[in-house]
Amino acid sequence: MKYWFAVNTKPRNEDRAASNLAGGGIEVLAPKLKLKKYKNGRFVEVVEQMFPNYILVKFHPVDEFRIVKYTRGVKTIVHFGNKIIPIQDEVIDFIRSRLVDGVATIQKKGFRKGEKVLIKDGPFKGLSGIFEKELEGKERVMILLDSVVFAASMEIDMDLIASNL
Repeated sequence: MKYWFAVNTKPRNEDRAASNLAGGGIEVLAPKLKLKKYKNGRFVEVVEQMFPNYILVKFHPVDEFRIVKYTRGVKTIVHFGNKIIPIQDEVIDFIRSRLVDGVATIQKKGFRKGEKVLIKDGPFKGLSGIFEKELEGKERVMILLDSVVFAASMEIDMDLIASNL
């Protein structure tokens, strides 16, 4: 009987290990995430590994153990003591349900009017404010900057703020 296991790969070898295992007829899940990152003053869309240095592999723990363990790109099969522990099929099904062509997209957090927020990046990093509203057709929001000296309303990219609880 085959089960799903977490496999630790060598750094940045997730795709290599997955390809080598799949080429050997072993089922592999190496999910990725599509997200926006703030780099050099602007947002860029990047696709990264959902679990850096890990892939999920379905194999028979006795018959195929050595094949998986010694595949190029694989560091080790995740174990506790001397025992490898299978991952429940429900966990794999949950991950797969979030994927489109092997890639999941991070859902944006919705903010409530009046919620305190913190600017987490960009030129106003570290300033706090109060969430006002999302702006139609843009990935931007309106916040009221909070300061001892002044209060000002500003438009800012939604990805630059976080809840300030």
